[in-house]
Amino acid sequence: MWGHWPHIFYGMMQQNAISITCNAQRFTDIHGVFLDKDGTLADVATYLTQLGQMQAQLLEAQLSGTQNLTLKALGFTDQGITASGLLAVGSRRETIVGTAAAIAMIGCPWIKALELANAALTTADQRYSPKASFTPLLPGALDLLKRLKQAGLKIIMVSADSQQNLESFVDHYELQPYFDRLQGVNSQNPSKIDPSFLKAACQGLDISPDQGLVIGDAASDFRMAATTKGFIGFLGGWQPQLLGTNILAGYEHWQITALPNHTFVKNLSDIQLV
Repeated sequence: MWGHWPHIFYGMMQQNAISITCNAQRFTDIHGVFLDKDGTLADVATYLTQLGQMQAQLLEAQLSGTQNLTLKALGFTDQGITASGLLAVGSRRETIVGTAAAIAMIGCPWIKALELANAALTTADQRYSPKASFTPLLPGALDLLKRLKQAGLKIIMVSADSQQNLESFVDHYELQPYFDRLQGVNSQNPSKIDPSFLKAACQGLDISPDQGLVIGDAASDFRMAATTKGFIGFLGGWQPQLLGTNILAGYEHWQITALPNHTFVKNLSDIQLV
C-alpha cells in the first residue's frame, strides 16, 4: 500500500532548495515540484479517445441523437480529442455532469441523464481498465523524476484523476521511489484550482505551496500555480503539440491579482536543475 512505501521516509529527510531554469525563465529557491499526471507524465490521448468514443456509443444506444452532443461535451472536435476539453481535464464527477447536460439537451430528464452518464462512464472505465496500462510514460518523464529526486526536492503528483488511479499509475510503472505524495481529487478537495488542493498536497511534507513549482499541460495547472513560485507548461504531451495559448486561454477571467511566473517547454529534458 502507498502509505507503507519506504520512499516517503527518505523523502522527508531531504530539505534541499534549488533553482530551475527553462528557456530564459529562472525559478529560484524551489523546495518542491507539483507534477500533473495526464498529458505531463502520462500519454493519455489514445486512451481518452477510446474512452470518450465508447461513452458516446453507449449513450447513443440508449438515446438516439446523443452521440455527437456527447462527443462535443467531452471535448472532441473534427481533429479528435482536445487537451483542454472536459474529458482531458475534468474530474470524474465533472465528466458525468457535463455528459448528462449534453444528453439532457434532447429532452432527457435530468436525473435519468445523470444515471445514464454515470453508467456509460463506468462501463467504459471497466473496458479500459486498469487505466495505467493504457497510459504509458511520456518520453523524458522518468529522467525528469530521477533528476528531481537526485536534487533532493519534494515531488508531489497533483491530478484531477482519482486517488486510486494515481496509485495504480505509480505502481504500474514502479515510480514509488520518486514521489513524496500523490494528491488526487476527492470529496474534501474536489478541484485542482481550489486553494485547498495544494495545501492538502503539502500536508506533512514540511513544504508550502509558495515554495513549489507547478509543471503541467492545462489551464487548470496554470491557475493552480497562482499560489506557487511559478509554472512550466509542458506542450509535448499531445499531438499535435500544444501552444502556450492553449494553456493561457481564458486567464483574463480568473480572479487572481497577477499571473504566476511562467514559461513553456516542448521537451521535459529542457527543464534544467541548477
